[in-house]
Amino acid sequence: MIKKQACLFLLLLSMILFPQLATAKVQEYRLELNGINPFIETNVRDHFSYSGLAAFYNGVSAYVVDIAGIKKINTEAYTLKPNQVLALVGHYKILILQDVVGVVSFKEDRLLWHKSDTENQVSSMGKTRAQLLLKSDLDQLPQYFQKIKYAHLWAPLRLLCLGIEAILLWLNTIHSFGWGITIILLSLLFKLFILPANILLTRAQRKVSHLQARLAPELEYIKANFTGEEAHQKFMAVHKQQGVSPFYNLRSLLLTLAPFPFLIAIFNVLSEMDLIAGHPFLWIEDLAYPDAIYHLGFHIPLLGASINLLPILMTLLTILAAVIHQNKIISTKELRKQKLNLYFMAEGFFLLFYPFPSTMVLYWIFANIWQLIQQRFVRI
Repeated sequence: MIKKQACLFLLLLSMILFPQLATAKVQEYRLELNGINPFIETNVRDHFSYSGLAAFYNGVSAYVVDIAGIKKINTEAYTLKPNQVLALVGHYKILILQDVVGVVSFKEDRLLWHKSDTENQVSSMGKTRAQLLLKSDLDQLPQYFQKIKYAHLWAPLRLLCLGIEAILLWLNTIHSFGWGITIILLSLLFKLFILPANILLTRAQRKVSHLQARLAPELEYIKANFTGEEAHQKFMAVHKQQGVSPFYNLRSLLLTLAPFPFLIAIFNVLSEMDLIAGHPFLWIEDLAYPDAIYHLGFHIPLLGASINLLPILMTLLTILAAVIHQNKIISTKELRKQKLNLYFMAEGFFLLFYPFPSTMVLYWIFANIWQLIQQRFVRI
């Protein structure tokens, strides 16, 4: 009786903590050789057409998978071995082809067969066994199939993605307010995680600002009165007098770059996690796609064919941050330069994020909000 209760408890717990396992659906098909590419176009490729840098999600990638690992195939011909399968990976869906033989390549999102006897080999075996599944359904397959997830990333970044994905799934189990709140919680959690690094960065930048303020008059004098080797010697001497290297700001640069691997992983998870697809948040009909509030009827290069509200809000927030930005240590000229850089950054992020899924833009908006709160209320 106790064993039965324990088993029931574990079953219920697994369904609560890992709902994707309870809802996973792997669809089985039998496909003719000449029907594989049309099937990819209809069932694997994302129905939504992205623009700009987000056009990456429009494509389909092909991989050879076996127990030894995973290999991407492209225009170069590849001879399939009997123990290998083909995986065609779209934005959210994957098509796995069993029993495919011969020499194959992949060009412009289409499988190409290179030997004349390939069709005879396949046709002699009958239709090819195929499985259509979401990326979250990969847990239903043998372990070596798991490497299909984030296969386009460098191995350490891929592992980081899997860890962040697990955290995101856990966050979604501790409340019942939907994936939008989960993404906001993730942005807050990451902000708390990197807060020590932000404190070090702020102190390093403050030190750099003090040094720049002390060095600026002498460097301006050298620039105005000396040239060539003499200017270089005096430039080095001024830094030596202050007890710093000309590369004194390198530490703050390294601290600025430290969160980047995590941000790359977070954005990959948010943009490719099919469990979020179909879920609305506030005015956003589907978090997995841009939050179009009006369709233009024509296409704008890099931006697409709709007016998306989230990127506009994100840009206004960045402009606000630039307007209220203050640095009492540096000169008015240097402060004006910093503000101008923030305005350029706002424009750059607008062009970058505009066509991307709402998940990514929502995350970045709240990451900026937490940063503004930190600057306003956390004294470092």
